[in-house]
Amino acid sequence: MAPRTQSWKDLPPECPDEKRLLATCLRRVKDCTDLTQQRLAAKCGIATSTLNGYLNARNQPTPEMLRRFYLAVKEDTDQRGVQLTHSLHELESMLSGQTEKARTASQRPAVRIFNRSHGAKFARRRRSRANNRARVPVPPQRGDRHTRTATGPGWTGLETLLDRLLRHQTQDAFFLIWQSAMTLPASEIPDVVASCRAAGLSDAADAVITNAARRDLSAVLRIAACFHEAHQYEDATLLLNSATLETRAAHGS
Repeated sequence: MAPRTQSWKDLPPECPDEKRLLATCLRRVKDCTDLTQQRLAAKCGIATSTLNGYLNARNQPTPEMLRRFYLAVKEDTDQRGVQLTHSLHELESMLSGQTEKARTASQRPAVRIFNRSHGAKFARRRRSRANNRARVPVPPQRGDRHTRTATGPGWTGLETLLDRLLRHQTQDAFFLIWQSAMTLPASEIPDVVASCRAAGLSDAADAVITNAARRDLSAVLRIAACFHEAHQYEDATLLLNSATLETRAAHGS
């Protein structure tokens, strides 16, 4: 059976060649399956918007997310007898090559983030890349944090999270995410997720949801109901899918 090729929008002209190549190859792999982006994202345990960001070079997957994406597609294509256009090793090589190039190009990431926030030169560069947001732990500059309005007053811990990320205190940042997901009342979780997405931290938002899915069943159902009340239906779906995976893993062990 021949793979179905969908119509993709053009990648941003300012997209670097390395990111363009990886996104193009991810699209070719995605074309090998009839799974929708929504179903494929659910299989990977991420939001559809996060997967869409990978396919449109707005952000880059982690090695683990790249592996989940590839295996989810492969599971479907193996059943239909379709051969994938690229191997997992090829995709991992592209991703690792970008990481190494980024490291050699800039050995002072904290200074680079600081410069983006100060000076007309860096401000112009940042505006030209408004649609090419970085993956956590590098948040966009403060001027770009208003793409979406949270359903409530917003998460008061957002500034603390951004400060930890800008200081490259990754462990502290993810502890804050975990703590919020596991201890906050169900009614506040949608605000946490919406605030992260509004700040361009889609991976952090997904991490809040996947951690919240580890809470007891009654709490998960209350959080899902709060997502529905806030019209965050995709987040509710991701929460329930993640909770189902957690339950299956617990029973399997």
